[in-house]
Amino acid sequence: MYGLDGDYTSLSRRGSGSSCRSLLGGFVQWSSNHEDHTYHSSVQQLFPASHWPELKVLICVTNENPKPVGSTDAMLRCVKTSDLFRNGRVPSAKIHEKEIISALKNRDFSALAEATMRESNQLHALCLDTWPPCIYLNELSHSIMDFVHNINNYFMKNVVAYTFDAGPNAFLLTESQNISIVLKYLVECFGYTVGADSFFNDADKVTIKCLNSNKYLKITGIPYGLSDKPLDQNLLKILPSISGGIRYLISTEVGSGPQLISFIH
Repeated sequence: MYGLDGDYTSLSRRGSGSSCRSLLGGFVQWSSNHEDHTYHSSVQQLFPASHWPELKVLICVTNENPKPVGSTDAMLRCVKTSDLFRNGRVPSAKIHEKEIISALKNRDFSALAEATMRESNQLHALCLDTWPPCIYLNELSHSIMDFVHNINNYFMKNVVAYTFDAGPNAFLLTESQNISIVLKYLVECFGYTVGADSFFNDADKVTIKCLNSNKYLKITGIPYGLSDKPLDQNLLKILPSISGGIRYLISTEVGSGPQLISFIH
């Protein structure tokens, strides 16, 4: 970067945690520096993006409003007021961290899915335990969680997982061999009814529609088709259904990090 030498991730951390995690490609670990107090934390790449190319991400955009409580304020409030934080949250997070790293190393989606969802749940339990509570998840967030667990129970294995940061939008993890069927049920359960809304006139989004229903969603990013398998009506009976609940999807995957694509002299 600008031909300079140095640990860019540690410097970037002074401005933003999200920034330092994004400077390296692939799967990264953001750790505190207990020995070197020059920087509070650092980031290292565990595996390159090519390590698990089948791993895909669907971001369910349900709400684009600002957070009710900023992440920094929420973290400070948590440390000061949460009994759950004081009574074991850090050891629990370390356990999940080891489980996730092991699952990534072995490309074990089932293990990754469970550890990721448990970690997300504990994070938001902690948010509720702050005083006053920091509430980020909403009814739709919980419906998507219910959707994921019912899908996994139906297939008798973990084929999709959720995680939430400080907000209501779900980040869904799945693999390439399952993404078309996951998408199909997402469209059916949370998509818009065709012709019912003029919201979708965006040039940067592609419409995906169930051929055997009148539901559709817009998706931006990596395009995928929907599964040809018919929807299981028995499964649909137990899945949550909120028409228009998901405004649109962002389809993405683990990337290689920033790349220089041109150089201007």
